[in-house]
Amino acid sequence: MAVYFIFQLSAGEPLLKIGRAKDIYQRRDALQTGNPHTLVLVGWIESDAESLLEAELHRKHHARRVAGEWFRLQPAEILEDLMCAGSDGFVARHADAFEIIGHDRDAVPEYLGVWEWGDLELEECCPFCGAMCGMHFQEASQAYHCISCGRLSDFFDQTPDFDTEEEYRAWLADNPPPLPRGMDRFAILGGAPDYPEHLRRNGRLR
Repeated sequence: MAVYFIFQLSAGEPLLKIGRAKDIYQRRDALQTGNPHTLVLVGWIESDAESLLEAELHRKHHARRVAGEWFRLQPAEILEDLMCAGSDGFVARHADAFEIIGHDRDAVPEYLGVWEWGDLELEECCPFCGAMCGMHFQEASQAYHCISCGRLSDFFDQTPDFDTEEEYRAWLADNPPPLPRGMDRFAILGGAPDYPEHLRRNGRLR
């Protein structure tokens, strides 16, 4: 099971639920029923002792409790809890992670981040599965590896260098990306990774 963090998007005070469930996406959908505000999953921790972990997190954030399992917390405030869980901690990966969202004044592409509520470095978070073990460089393969999903990547960007943004746009018009997701533009080494079961079950992989 997993201990989840679900955030309520509203103009009022921040509200975040810390609970546990076998299927965290089904749980979010159930909580959404009858709630006029949008609920989003921001992260979760896989655990064989989910009851103890949930109780520990409730105690830690007790001063911010509003009612039941709801706390006055922003998603960024539980990032430490996810990071402490290492490869068992996950952020809810942005669906469009690595998609180009613009270019700087030097025509260098700017990419959408992995997590909507904070900037995470590669060594902190795997951009492919969201695991908080991050990806680390392996000398033998000369690539970065995630111990959670098994992904191995050298992050070689296939886009050539350009002197101006006009040159880049002209090249892009003649070479449209085959898929809209920026992560598919990286060269991936090896076979298909062995993704965590909860990601396969909920069809969250693209």
